[in-house]
Amino acid sequence: MKQGFLILFLAIIAMNLSAQDSLKTKWSIAADVSPYAFSGGSIKLGILPKKKPRTEFALEGFSMTIPTAVVNLNAKNSNLGWEERVNLGVAFYADKKLGAGKSGLWAGLGVVHLNQTVVQNRTTFHYQQLEYIARLNYKWFPFTHSRFYINPYVALAGRHKIGGDNGAYALTPFLIIPSVYLSWEI
Repeated sequence: MKQGFLILFLAIIAMNLSAQDSLKTKWSIAADVSPYAFSGGSIKLGILPKKKPRTEFALEGFSMTIPTAVVNLNAKNSNLGWEERVNLGVAFYADKKLGAGKSGLWAGLGVVHLNQTVVQNRTTFHYQQLEYIARLNYKWFPFTHSRFYINPYVALAGRHKIGGDNGAYALTPFLIIPSVYLSWEI
């Protein structure tokens, strides 16, 4: 899955290297580095509509293994051998630019559907959660005439279970999620 996301990501970039007029609708493509670091993958596609150039709407698909340190943040799960995995997360984000200039601060909201699995002592449980996210991110274009940008973000996520069985695994109702997207405007 990880290689498939990367191949799709690079193929879309290669097909869209032509210049784009600033008065047209812009598209973005990004990969969140965290899922790749934790045995998963990520691809995010965004649109900056011509009529609302300071607004971006994006759809992301991702998967990842949740780090043990994060699982252990919930005292009810700490050091009990739980393994947590997001099999598929599908997110929708809406962000608004707060400043002027090419690089700048953005703030927004999102909703994420998580299809998850937890395992303890070879016993597996499957469940789904919804996350409601408030995000703050910064789009930094490090090169003057490039459409590549680095997009660090921090999100506050409120979560609740919507289905399935998580066994004795205690779900964490709030998380702070930091990461970085590597992104391109196309």
